[in-house]
Amino acid sequence: MLEQIPPETISHIAYHLCLFPHALTTSTPPIALLQTCKTIYQAIAPERNTRLYARIYRGWFDVTAAERRLDNGKISGASLGTGGENGNGNKRKRNFTTDMTKRQEGDTTPRLRAQDLMDEMKRRVKALARLREMVERGDVTEVPDDDLWVLYFMLIENDGKNAEILFGDQAIVHLPTFLELYHRQHFLAAAMEPGYPEETIGRSLAMWIAWLVLGSGPEDETVEQREERQFALRPYVFAAPRYDAYFAPWTLPTLPLKHVLASADESNPYIADLVPRSRLVQVKAYGRQLNLCPPNISQAAILRFFYRRLGEEVDETTIAAPFMGLRADGRGGGSGVSTRVHSTSTSRAGSGTTTPVSRQAFSSCLPPSFSPPLFSSSLTHDLDFARLSLCYDPMHTPGMPRPTWRGSFEGCWEGTFSFFDFDAFREMLGGQARALYEGPYGEQAQVWKIKETWVRKQGWVRKERKNEKGKGKAEQEEEEGNEEEDHEEDEEELGRSPVSGPMLNAGFPIDQVTPPFPVLAPFAAEAATLHETIQQQLEAMEGYEAVPEHELDEMMRQAEEDGDGGEGVGLELLLTGTGHSAWGNFILKGRVRAWDGMASLVKEYAPDSRGKWIYRGYVLAGDIFVGRWRDTYTPEAYVGYEGTFILNRR
Repeated sequence: MLEQIPPETISHIAYHLCLFPHALTTSTPPIALLQTCKTIYQAIAPERNTRLYARIYRGWFDVTAAERRLDNGKISGASLGTGGENGNGNKRKRNFTTDMTKRQEGDTTPRLRAQDLMDEMKRRVKALARLREMVERGDVTEVPDDDLWVLYFMLIENDGKNAEILFGDQAIVHLPTFLELYHRQHFLAAAMEPGYPEETIGRSLAMWIAWLVLGSGPEDETVEQREERQFALRPYVFAAPRYDAYFAPWTLPTLPLKHVLASADESNPYIADLVPRSRLVQVKAYGRQLNLCPPNISQAAILRFFYRRLGEEVDETTIAAPFMGLRADGRGGGSGVSTRVHSTSTSRAGSGTTTPVSRQAFSSCLPPSFSPPLFSSSLTHDLDFARLSLCYDPMHTPGMPRPTWRGSFEGCWEGTFSFFDFDAFREMLGGQARALYEGPYGEQAQVWKIKETWVRKQGWVRKERKNEKGKGKAEQEEEEGNEEEDHEEDEEELGRSPVSGPMLNAGFPIDQVTPPFPVLAPFAAEAATLHETIQQQLEAMEGYEAVPEHELDEMMRQAEEDGDGGEGVGLELLLTGTGHSAWGNFILKGRVRAWDGMASLVKEYAPDSRGKWIYRGYVLAGDIFVGRWRDTYTPEAYVGYEGTFILNRR
């Protein structure tokens, strides 16, 4: 009788059996049904009916993000940026597209097929089953990197379905328990060993999974638990010379490189490691090998250590900040007063742990610490995924198109910067790793207001459509020949940095005098200071001009049409701003490295001359600006005194 059932009906029955609650790891594929008779086996066996299992995959897992990021290697510019619902408040849509999987040979990834989705379902079911078994055993010491990639992909691809598998009644593995086990058996265990913890792919992924799931700590975390967690996080947060926070050395203004750089002296702990290296790892997903780099462990550690919701107070006490008595020229002087910062103990004082945004009901299946804006839409993570796909090798990968960063930085930002005890920092450099765990640190509130200015090479001419009426064939051929000559000249210019100053000054000349705040009404003074600073930046970029606002959309379209991401026309993004902290008012100026979106900004206090600092960081999912600052007195080639910063867009 079973042999008389049409194959389509059998497939439909199998589909609903596999979507039954808790059936993902117990009834996919439906073994009992497969064993009933040959007819049913031929109708629903995985090797014979990939479309069925692709349909089951779509029933269980979110697939929109994977299709958007991998299909034909294309991702839309609107989703690449952080505008609109993705976080930055800039409603302008970008019209360009970027090849997400274009490699050094120009290869692209084919569309997702039914076979690919079936392969990915097998991979995920096996990984989740292994993780569940490890959690039940209470031992995650041997967790494979591939299983952590599965969790990470599911989190950044979540549009609702993935969260139901990871949390709530249908959860296959209890993620908070897994993360607690990983913390104790990996992060805390490594912190108890002599020396510095090793930076591994697994730990990088686990740190990001913990940030995405738990934010800056579980809702019910006790003071003792918070101190223990932050104790294990300290190396990745404060040991800047050991744990890089960038996709490529911050001293490289333009990428990819045309020539290999010399190696650093690894035997000298005071020499900075600024050698560019490939961070490529190959991850098997969706039936193919994806070339990626793991997310940066330091960025997630800084987020987990210092994140606060916008408006949350910084509990303050009095402690002297390093270099507070230094003038802008590096000599002693200044007020020498103490600065108001938060507790210097390991535990951050305040109102408890927080998640990246205010609590809102996202789904009854999610834990209280889950952060809706980071998980209600996978679009939020498109730009971060693109960075992992296009910025893993500073010598070969093309990096991101320049228009990607439009609107990413402009606006008002509020957050903090931290500084580690200078004596403890010096002891750490001298090889005393325990000073890293025992030294006090401080935290200071600050507010930034940033303005974006787009520039291009001078002499830009609007491109006309080819084969225009009225032009003879000879005239068209002559123009095409001129275009080829111009292209050859442009090839020589590609790869050259538009700025020639030291990167300690964000590439701008150090002899430029920072304009003081004029004695005007606050808004007028700010506007005048911004205008003068922008003019200084433009003067330092020989052969470049500001793009008029009314031509900016056209420049972005041309960058898409040319297929070079705006490199040919020399599109560059300058950042200029003002701000204030307890130290006083300051001026910000810098630029964005188009390859990976790293912002380099010089922060100089004016008119009190309380020092100059170089900030380098990224705007990540959720519109969080995170990175590190460094003193500008120590030469680039040497390890400088560094701290962290984290800002939320207002």
